[in-house]
Formats: sequence, C-alpha cells, structure tokens
Amino acid sequence: MTAEGGQRRFEGRVAIVTGSTADPSIGRSCATRLAREGASVVINGRSADQLAAAERQLAAEGYPVAAVQGDLEDDVTVPALVTTALERFGRLDLVVNTVGGAPYAGPLDQLDRQGLLGTVSLNTWPTVSLIHEAMARGLADGDGGAVVNISSGSPNKTTASMAAYAAAKAALNALTRTIAADAGRRGVRVNAVSPGLTKSSGTRGIWEADGGQGAGSHLLLGRLTEADDIAAAVLFLLSDDAKAITGVLIDVDGGNHLQSGGWSPFAGGAS
Repeated sequence: MTAEGGQRRFEGRVAIVTGSTADPSIGRSCATRLAREGASVVINGRSADQLAAAERQLAAEGYPVAAVQGDLEDDVTVPALVTTALERFGRLDLVVNTVGGAPYAGPLDQLDRQGLLGTVSLNTWPTVSLIHEAMARGLADGDGGAVVNISSGSPNKTTASMAAYAAAKAALNALTRTIAADAGRRGVRVNAVSPGLTKSSGTRGIWEADGGQGAGSHLLLGRLTEADDIAAAVLFLLSDDAKAITGVLIDVDGGNHLQSGGWSPFAGGAS
C-alpha cells in the first residue's frame, strides 16, 4: 500500500502499535498499513499465538517487525515496547494507542465503583503511560513525533449499558487535547480517531452472520465501518500530510454522529 503518487509516507520511521494482533482489528490494520508504507513496526498483544501469527504475516511480506507480548496494564509492558523499538530499530517516531474496552457493559443501576473506575483506567492509563515513556525516551527527539489514540463514538450517545465506556472515552478525548497542547511545544502531535461500530474480532457476533449488512443499514452511509477505514484515518494523522494538525478528534463512523442521538447495537436500535 502506497500513498498518492506512489510515495511511501513512513520510510525510515519506527512505530509502536498497541493491541495489534487480533484479526481483524483496528490495531492489526494500522500495523500492516504502516509497514506497507515503509515503517518498521513494533506490534503488541496479550495472546502469544495471535502475536506470533501477526509477526509471521508481516515478516513473510518482507517488513521489519518486532513483537512484544504483554498486557498494557502491566507496568513492565510499556517500557518493553519502547526498549524494543530503540534496540531493534534505533529510534521511535510514531505511536498508535488502540488498547481499550468495556470491562463493564450492563445495567446502569448495577454499575459499581470498580466497574466504572476499572473501565476508565483501561481506556486511559495505558495510553498516558506509553506517551509518557515514548516522550521521555526519544519520541520528541527526531523530526517530530506523532501519536494517535483510538477513542469511540460512545461519548455522543446515551446508551445506558455503555455508560462506563462512554465516560472512559470522554476522558480519553480530554486527555488527547490536553496532552496535545503540552506535547506540541516539543514538536509532537497528538490526535485521536473515533470509530463507530467497526468490523473487528471484538464485534464479530454483531456482523459475522450477514457480513455487517444489518448493522450497516442503520448508518447514514449504509455500510459497516471496516478496520481499514479506521487505519486510513490513523495513517493520515500520523503522516506529514497532517503536519499542521494536533489535538483533533476525527469521527470515522459511517456518518453515525450526524444522526439524531446516533445508533447503538447495545440498545436495541436506540441511542
């Protein structure tokens, strides 16, 4: 995959992509597309089998790749990612934070302290921790580093079962803007992409039976978002094409954010 005009936008760059092993997934698509456009990529996942499969696929295509197994909530994983980038490839230029999720997704009246705080922590701390580590160890030392965080359209909805997740992603959005304001003084851009419901391993139960036609029919553009759609927006924000852009959130959701309240599969068709 090359950019317009046949140029490889990330030649000589080194990227870390967290949560990049499940197939399909946003992280896997981001890592693959970065590699195809010239980047050396450090991939990460919790499953040893999935990590090995992702590493084999990229290596088989001739791309420079290194793999780090580990949970981003484990304090040793983040330093290991940065160390691997520096030791294997000699620098660090790009970071894509995809780790998140909804540990609690259920009735609002059953949401407890741990359900809320655990969800907020999962969706914010791994991202903040990796940005801290990357900035301290070279991300800001080159020609200008770039970070993209994966958020969600959930903060724009009022889906009761996803209240904790919506709060967590709203916190991530606020952190993205605030970190961007701070990091920009050191030449590092920080942005976010907000996917709608996306065809991935985590949502397979929603789209697998009909290829996503049913869920896609609820969206303004009439089709379900693919992981590659999200990756395309991520790579734009990482590239020099976006060198004057920082602190923004791009919705990639088939137009769902334009619909009144938006559509959510977790609320029986309601927002």
